[in-house]
Amino acid sequence: MKTPARVALAGVGQRGLQHLNALTSPPLQELAQITALIDVNEENLRAEKLARYAPALDISRAARFTNIHDAFESSRFDALYIAIPPSMHQGEAVAAAEKGIHLFVEKPMSLRIEEAEEMRRAIDKAGVVSAVGFQQRYVPANEAVHNFLADKRVVMMTAIHNGALEHHSVKHTAAERQGGPKNRVWAANRAWSGTTVVEAGIHQVDLMRYWAGDIAWVEATYVHRDESDIQDGADNPYAYRVALGFESGAAGNLILSRLRRTYYSDAYASVLWTNGHIKFEADGAAAYFYDGADPPPMRPSIESLRRLLPSPPPCDPTVEIHRSFLKAAAAGDASGIRSTFGGSMNSLAAVLGANLSDERGGERIWL
Repeated sequence: MKTPARVALAGVGQRGLQHLNALTSPPLQELAQITALIDVNEENLRAEKLARYAPALDISRAARFTNIHDAFESSRFDALYIAIPPSMHQGEAVAAAEKGIHLFVEKPMSLRIEEAEEMRRAIDKAGVVSAVGFQQRYVPANEAVHNFLADKRVVMMTAIHNGALEHHSVKHTAAERQGGPKNRVWAANRAWSGTTVVEAGIHQVDLMRYWAGDIAWVEATYVHRDESDIQDGADNPYAYRVALGFESGAAGNLILSRLRRTYYSDAYASVLWTNGHIKFEADGAAAYFYDGADPPPMRPSIESLRRLLPSPPPCDPTVEIHRSFLKAAAAGDASGIRSTFGGSMNSLAAVLGANLSDERGGERIWL
């Protein structure tokens, strides 16, 4: 049995704790050993809190730091997970890459394409293995769609997600101490999140890329929040409409909303190819198409058109993306990672381009 990778985690907030729980779970215990935890908020490093959210963590083997550069100097690790708000990066990824440390970076990787490019160049130059936290690519239904569409021409994809502005399960990031929202819901603040399209919609954008390839251009129009309706720094727009043009010729539509006092969310997604469409239903991804004699003797029933796509076994996508990254890091081969840092740059460029398009009155932005 190989020695588990020594892993450091920077950012022990909501998503960081989810990563920590997954990394210390039985499926990954032979692949990872947490040796360092870094967070600017000391309360996030308290043993009793860590035990509550990651009960399998061996805290005696994990050094704790409030400054990542102290961790670089005082601790040794093979891989670094970065799960801090995207507006708070201070060169951690570049410094880690230069030290030969493999990198797992949460999305969005940055709110500035120039900073993300600097990170990508450092990763490429150092030759370290990298991954971005697009775990949706490891959801069995999404993988089934990817496999089904491999030999088909996608013509249109649509993703709709209506969410609540105030929704945030647990508030770990002390944003109020760093000039952010006093209620700690930083995902509702544009300066911290980069808009909902960047902070959340990047998942849907990346999934569309998983199914149809890279994006060539974006056009976007946002419905901006009234000044009188901004509370606790929650100034992200009410609604977003983003049109995506793919290099393959496919069209994409991303529609998001973040409304106050709704406390309700719903979502819809569909994929169209030249001869049918895919819907996400309760029992998985279903493709609707006709493959009989043409023309059919009578109008086919919906039941006869529906095919449930064969799907991989159920899994925890967070565990699976970690397994992929850790195995790749151990082998020094990133070919099995579905979302490397460089391979994720087009997703980031698309959502940042959507912001720019809105600022320019819906102008088409070529990526």
